[in-house]
Amino acid sequence: MSIKKIDYSLYLVTDRSLVPEGKTFLGQIERALEGGVTLVQLREKETETGPFIDFAFKVKALTRKFGVPLIINDRLDVAQAVDAEGVHIGQDDMPLTRAREILGPNKIIGVSCNTEQEAAIAIRDGADYLGIGAVWFTSTKKNIKQPLGVEGVQRILRSMEANPVPTVAIGGIGAKNACELLEGSNTGKIHIDGLAIVSAIMAAEDPKTACEELLSLIRSSLSKVGVKANNTVNDAVTFAVQAAKNIKAKTPMVHHITNYVVINDNANATLAVGASPIMSTNRQEMEQLAAANGAMLLNMGTLNDVDTMILAAQANARHKNPIVLDPVGCGATTFRKEILARFLNECQLTVIKGNAGEILSMAGLGGKSRGVDSVGSNEEQLMVDAVKTLARQHNCVIGLTGPTDYVSDGERVFAIENGDALLPLITGSGCMVSSVVACFTAANRDDYLLATVAGILTVTVASEIAAAREYVNGPGTFRAALIDELHNVTNSPELLEKYARIRTIE
Repeated sequence: MSIKKIDYSLYLVTDRSLVPEGKTFLGQIERALEGGVTLVQLREKETETGPFIDFAFKVKALTRKFGVPLIINDRLDVAQAVDAEGVHIGQDDMPLTRAREILGPNKIIGVSCNTEQEAAIAIRDGADYLGIGAVWFTSTKKNIKQPLGVEGVQRILRSMEANPVPTVAIGGIGAKNACELLEGSNTGKIHIDGLAIVSAIMAAEDPKTACEELLSLIRSSLSKVGVKANNTVNDAVTFAVQAAKNIKAKTPMVHHITNYVVINDNANATLAVGASPIMSTNRQEMEQLAAANGAMLLNMGTLNDVDTMILAAQANARHKNPIVLDPVGCGATTFRKEILARFLNECQLTVIKGNAGEILSMAGLGGKSRGVDSVGSNEEQLMVDAVKTLARQHNCVIGLTGPTDYVSDGERVFAIENGDALLPLITGSGCMVSSVVACFTAANRDDYLLATVAGILTVTVASEIAAAREYVNGPGTFRAALIDELHNVTNSPELLEKYARIRTIE
């Protein structure tokens, strides 16, 4: 099972037959995306292959514009042709294991389930999510099995409690019954992660308004069943304090394949915050290390054996470990751009942490890299657009470091304004931040966005305290003091509450 983080809360399943007179199919989808749809499934049961592919490209242009994953119903050939983010298959479609062989580990595969047995088999075979239904009778699908109702959905969820995966409910769902379903099917241990909706969106006179209402209802109900948004400054700081304590308690091993220039500092920073570093580049032990790892850090500073780095990432993904990529100098040369593309396509990345030049270059928003230095714009909106867009496109957390640091999971955005001016004057300070982020993700897997914020905050606060030491006169003395303060801050993490300067950005 993958570790991809997808927002399933409002899942649009298309049906061109429902489009009201005077409206267009693409227009309905675009308005739904404007209203907050978090996932789109293109379902074209009657369309021939050529026209289906042409239309899928048009829909993908819209979903990519809004940073929302595109799922193709049933047709793996169409999904491959347009490089969609995934497919959804039914019980009578291609077996899940075969679909995974064809699509590879990085694509989302959802499976329709109507019984506990079907759910168990799908989970066993590696489904990324389940579509549970039909909940109620619906006019959009013929010959459906007996509707499950709220009780039936809850029954399937109970059967999954020991081995849960994300779930969406589908079938006859709209604004009038959304809350009843989400709250009523909650088992006390797990709950539906989202609603897959057809008619209430595709047949709406204004899909944007309909989606805004639905999303508000969904988030309200998810909050009632215990889903914490974790989207305030107080949430982030409180999380950071506990996260630092969790590292000390769990002492996770963090495997680095990193820049030779900074390998010693990366190891010392990892030890200072309470984790255990290992710096192996021997591919013969990657699988065994992955079984023991808490996290994997890949650093593009010195790219001598890219295949081993990718093998290490894939091994860690199989063991559900977070994988952090530091795309050092990713925009500097054609070679680095090609290697970055391999990491993005072949690895299941959890966090990408880079400087402004690197992140802006990845986003195609004007960033440039000179060596490992950042040469990018400091305009806040540009930075926010970059981290949100990349997070949505690559289904991971993006951390952009600079005078102000920006972190996003595609929805939430935090700005961190801590950090001393000496920090960028020591070689590999950004690489050190990535190591600390990997430590925080290793010990705090419940929210990778806040774990990333906590990691960056810890280094930047430590840098301010280190720079204030009386004997620190420049980069050399600062470097040693920074390691000391990483140790001190994580031993007394309440310091983060005292020093934190964080903002949220809508």
